[in-house]
Amino acid sequence: MNLYWPVYKNLEREIIELSNQVHFDDTQILIYSVKLSELLIRCSVEIEAIAKELYFIIGGIEPSDKDLFFDTDCIELLERKWLLSKKQVLVTSPNFYFKNYENKVLTPLNKANKRGTSGADWKRAYQAVKHHRTANLSKGNIKHLLRAMAALFLLNIYFRDEVFDLSDKNTDNFSKSLSELFDIKVHTWHGSTVEDSYIKHSDFDECVYLVKWTDEYNKKWNEFSLEHNKSLKEIIFNHPNVKKYINENLIENGKIKPKEFTSFISNREYFKCFDMKKEYGDMIRQAEFQASEKLNFSWRTAAKFEAIINKCQNIYPD
Repeated sequence: MNLYWPVYKNLEREIIELSNQVHFDDTQILIYSVKLSELLIRCSVEIEAIAKELYFIIGGIEPSDKDLFFDTDCIELLERKWLLSKKQVLVTSPNFYFKNYENKVLTPLNKANKRGTSGADWKRAYQAVKHHRTANLSKGNIKHLLRAMAALFLLNIYFRDEVFDLSDKNTDNFSKSLSELFDIKVHTWHGSTVEDSYIKHSDFDECVYLVKWTDEYNKKWNEFSLEHNKSLKEIIFNHPNVKKYINENLIENGKIKPKEFTSFISNREYFKCFDMKKEYGDMIRQAEFQASEKLNFSWRTAAKFEAIINKCQNIYPD
């Protein structure tokens, strides 16, 4: 049962309503009020709760000699597992009019596992407002609230751990529908035809979701590749010139010469036995046809994609 998402969405609605009354832009980012302080506290309390629940979900243990802290214990473990400090949240609500990059692209969990002056700005503001609201009311402002909300948004996404089936590689259908305030960075498909290959671009760690082949499609692709290679080898070694070369040069007294045969295979010397330009393409197509007939799948089968949470995982595990 997910008790956190409805609370987060309710906080979103309140902020949207507030932005209908107060203009959210770069010049007003430090505007503060009792209402903003209240929202900051409520949001941060949710962060504490969901961080602790995620901590136990991924194997965290209740310490026997001290209290369990949501930041230095829980978010610290989440950071080590998932590198959340790098994950970016984009401020995209049409009710907001920010132009400065630092107000539009957030890394809200950066330093959220630290304490004191080393900690995240929204977390320091939360502690200050919670413990001495009158003296620190100015810290209950738009800037700190939106950064705390972005942190809560990220933690909620990881708590939900939802997989999205994609009809194509367009990520807009799911990423833009998650929040009325924010969007996330998505690592779109960057793969190759090499078995179990997924190419991570330079912004991979900043992405909250990644788009990949479905496990089922990846499995069929690998099965087809193996079957195709098997068929191709059979076709090559059944070529009359290859068979003739083996019989005349690699067999002695009815036995294969191991050293010579190994060299013949590893150096692909069999390519010298036929016209590569005229014959090899037909061999590949014939092998593809045979593998496709056997498996009802080929390289031409439309790829199937899904979006999963970026947990720094081995994307196609053995």
